[in-house]
Amino acid sequence: MRSRLTAIMALALSFVLVLTSAVSAQRFQVKLSGQVTELYSGDPVRSALVRVLKAGQDDQQQITRGDGRYEFELERGWKYEVWFSKKNMVTKHVIIDTREIPPYPDVPFYEMDLQMTLFPWIADVDLGAFQEALGVAAFKASVRNMSWDMPYTEEMRPVFSKVMDEYEKTFRGYYKRRDRRERDVLP
Repeated sequence: MRSRLTAIMALALSFVLVLTSAVSAQRFQVKLSGQVTELYSGDPVRSALVRVLKAGQDDQQQITRGDGRYEFELERGWKYEVWFSKKNMVTKHVIIDTREIPPYPDVPFYEMDLQMTLFPWIADVDLGAFQEALGVAAFKASVRNMSWDMPYTEEMRPVFSKVMDEYEKTFRGYYKRRDRRERDVLP
């Protein structure tokens, strides 16, 4: 009788361990955190909205604290978009794809530190390029971690650089000064 009870308990314990490991695999997370700052001053942006879309649907959101910080836990197996916005500032986003993370990763979670800068909207500058993702991150088996897609980044870098060059010229008054000089030269 005692050996039968021991066998039943051992079977029950092994069932609990299998169930626990299955739940652990499903609960694997990418811990995403970072800070939102103002582009030129580097000051934290308070009250920025950070929204996470999971498979295109609203999933989570936070308003940044006084230190501009935010944090989320993303589940494995989904494609996420993380949007950063604040009134009168340019909205930006990135894509984080957790679909290729293996079912049983060798660590309980991955950490991603994502710093984002925001800057004021200027009506005279075409900022449509920021409708595209600034970056794309996904699981990379060779490093067994989340990694940024560098070919995408290199492809988009000239697009964003051109927009930011025009933005900075407008922001710093280059075009106003140039137009004023041209008006002063005309007879």
